[in-house]
Amino acid sequence: MNTPNKILIPVDMSTFSLVGVQYGEEIADHFNAEVVIVAVQDSEGQNYALSGTTTRSNEAKNERTHEIVLAIQQLLINHNLALRSLKIEVRYGSPAVEIVRAAEDLHADLIVMSTHGRTGMSHVLLGSVAEKVVRYAKCPVLTVKPDEIRDLIDITAEEITNSLHVVVEEA
Repeated sequence: MNTPNKILIPVDMSTFSLVGVQYGEEIADHFNAEVVIVAVQDSEGQNYALSGTTTRSNEAKNERTHEIVLAIQQLLINHNLALRSLKIEVRYGSPAVEIVRAAEDLHADLIVMSTHGRTGMSHVLLGSVAEKVVRYAKCPVLTVKPDEIRDLIDITAEEITNSLHVVVEEA
């Protein structure tokens, strides 16, 4: 087994993804590895070109990226998970595709991500980003079950039930 030098940790602004952050940080501490947090904004329904010009659409996308980075920083700070220096990268597109692409682009040695624990019909209808990442990533992928979240991170049962989706209203 190769020692991981760079660990990619996908987050989706839910409490479920926080357990992946904690696991990833612990592994990074053990191996003195770099941590990259990646958030993927599903670009379906997001059409930055509607604002008129390419310049305005780029400005809107840059503003949205900045808002996502700030929201991730706040989420990590609120749950005492920003214990080390880390990089935050925001991508746009299909979450599974962009996570795999980010791992390749950034030369990640390991992906650490939590699952949402969907079963039954919701799993069939929504699919599993983690399942697709495991299938297509060229590097090892560690998945963590959401049942373990309460024991690892200071999150209330209510937060787990409701999840911590950050909604940023666009003008």
